[in-house]
Amino acid sequence: MAHQVKKGRTLPTTPYLFASPSQAAHYLLEGRSLICLIRHGQTDWNLIKRLQGREDIPLNDTGREQSAKLAEYLAAAKASGFTPSVVCSSPLSRAKDTAECIAKRLGIDSVVCESLNERDYGALSGLTVEERRKLFPRGEKQAVPVESVPQAASRMYRAFDEILEVSGGRTVIAISHGGIINSVFSRLSQGDIGTGKTLTQNCSVSFIASGIGHPIPLAYNIQDDGITDYIVKMLRFGADI
Repeated sequence: MAHQVKKGRTLPTTPYLFASPSQAAHYLLEGRSLICLIRHGQTDWNLIKRLQGREDIPLNDTGREQSAKLAEYLAAAKASGFTPSVVCSSPLSRAKDTAECIAKRLGIDSVVCESLNERDYGALSGLTVEERRKLFPRGEKQAVPVESVPQAASRMYRAFDEILEVSGGRTVIAISHGGIINSVFSRLSQGDIGTGKTLTQNCSVSFIASGIGHPIPLAYNIQDDGITDYIVKMLRFGADI
């Protein structure tokens, strides 16, 4: 099991399944649309655990390699019938560059959606873990104004509606950020995973069924060839994605 350290604690970065591929296909066959929610590739600030927030930090060489590998996993799924209509991304360059790499490999368009932006961490943005401990020992509550986890999750719910409108209700790939992805999965899992419990890996994919009622979490933090495997199995169970 892989882990990362955050504020003195060790948080898991392993995948989490809410629904088997057959269960996921069932939700989608009821008329919902598939959202493939992806964290951007690695940056230099990720390496030193400096909180990026809305600072426009570019991908590093590893991040570009991760984006290219992810594009290949998605292309392998496309060869089996996976047909995403568009790649939507946060306006920050680390997300846009990840999105453009994927879109080019899949031969589809890439568009920017402001609602996929990272959480606004206020005065915490740009600080390392140690700097945050020293300057704000009581955390986010002391560093106001900070976009709260509930606020970020609500914004991501609105983003789901926006990107499905862009995609025409078809399968959509969305490139966003670790903070807001964890916020929405904290809500979707009623706090079992997400903010304060788990960390998303760079270029991992989390799957959501949306478009009817509340969004349904399918899988979180899926990595490497597990991405292709989950998509292909949904296809085999009849999902039109």
